[in-house]
Amino acid sequence: MATEWELEFGTERPMGLDHLMRTVVDTQMAAKMTAAQRAAAAWYRANGDRERTHTTGVFLKRPRRPDAAPILGVYVDSHAMATDFGVNKDIYLARLANVGLEVSGIEFLPSREGSRMARIARTEASPATAGLPDLSEQERQEVSTLAATVPTSMRESVSKAIELSMRREKKRSTQD
Repeated sequence: MATEWELEFGTERPMGLDHLMRTVVDTQMAAKMTAAQRAAAAWYRANGDRERTHTTGVFLKRPRRPDAAPILGVYVDSHAMATDFGVNKDIYLARLANVGLEVSGIEFLPSREGSRMARIARTEASPATAGLPDLSEQERQEVSTLAATVPTSMRESVSKAIELSMRREKKRSTQD
């Protein structure tokens, strides 16, 4: 039986990890997600690296009219980005509609937490990671190999998640 890809393009394409993850999230997890979580997933799916880099949070607001769709609120890391994204509101609304999210408007607000890089730096210096052992060079290579299978836009965050998981497991195994 021909796959959907073969029917559309005439050749078989191997299923990548990113496609598999999207399929799982879209079908199985969407039922368990809140409306705000689905809106955030749609925002990240509809936009590119620039928007993902500068977005610090996504939420839904009640519409101004009771019969209208909700308003999407997007926290960004600076006033300049809020202005820049605000200029392109119509483009973002069209992108969101293309991924199936209906909103009556979109508002860009500067985050009180600051930039994503500042949050990452605070996380890296947090007491939760302070007592974890460092990874060996071989373990770091393993992290790089595992993270290489995901899209470039997600690679850094996936690498950090894998590394933290390995460091926690390493600590647990040395305590036993």
